[in-house]
Amino acid sequence: MEERKDVTDFFVSLAREFLDEWPVSNMVCAYAGGSVGRGEADTYSDLDLHIFVEGEDDPSCENRLFKGHMIQLQVQSAPTDEEVYENPWAWRYLKEAKIILDPEDRFISWMNDICAYMDSPAGKAKMFAQAKAEVESFHEEAQAALMEGFPYSAYLASWAGWIGALQMSAFFQGHSLSDAQLYQLLQKEGRSDGMDGFFLETYRSNQDVQDALMLLADYRTYLRSINKGIEFALAGENDWLVKRKVQRLQERNQLDMAGFLIFSEAIWLYHSVGLDEWLENHWADLPAKLSLSLQKLGFFQADGQLLAHLRHASAEIIAEIG
Repeated sequence: MEERKDVTDFFVSLAREFLDEWPVSNMVCAYAGGSVGRGEADTYSDLDLHIFVEGEDDPSCENRLFKGHMIQLQVQSAPTDEEVYENPWAWRYLKEAKIILDPEDRFISWMNDICAYMDSPAGKAKMFAQAKAEVESFHEEAQAALMEGFPYSAYLASWAGWIGALQMSAFFQGHSLSDAQLYQLLQKEGRSDGMDGFFLETYRSNQDVQDALMLLADYRTYLRSINKGIEFALAGENDWLVKRKVQRLQERNQLDMAGFLIFSEAIWLYHSVGLDEWLENHWADLPAKLSLSLQKLGFFQADGQLLAHLRHASAEIIAEIG
């Protein structure tokens, strides 16, 4: 525990040094999210640095290498009270924020008020309703995909709904947004995802994990070659970042969770370039060998029975929350 505190303190200092050397104009505040925000950083962590600024500029995300460490820098307009109170589930990550800079002492008191609302009965009820509606929307999307003849897209949407239900459990019962909390729930509920232990069976050795990492890097490289202007998700630095997270899991002998992480990263890449098209259409635009290989990362075809199973599993998880 002491080691995690030392690593977290290091990243907080690093963030302040970064902002001293690379100040952001019109900054309202800066905070760290992720493992640093939770105080759980370890030697495999990177720094998620969020900046709120005055004005209505479009949000931006980029990877910045600073003093040998990767900083994932995200800059966006400071939200209004109305935006947060209207959609608190979308801002749930503020509950795990660690203040880096608050030049005018505006953010700390504001954040405390926001977190108090999220912890109130009214705030919890609203967040629960919004999260549940989000899960349901994924399952509706899955039904639509299946009706249009896209079974892979149907499975992916329904699986996303199931994952959303697990994230609700992690947040409302485990009081955490960490990957570790989600992994614990995945291992507990893994047999209800329709994959029948796919990750456990597929990732039996470190070589299996390395092969999947190489495939993921090839996918990112190809997408980068044909998509200009999508710099954050497709940046080569992300291969290094995901490799670091995988190494943490390999050290813990959680090879199945490493496979899950790689699968999740592949989904993120797909959504970064093909959000408006079904997965099958996206694959059709890829080289045949790459497309066929990606399917082996964990993409399944769904039928009506599997969609009903995942929807029921999601409902059971949500019902346990209360």
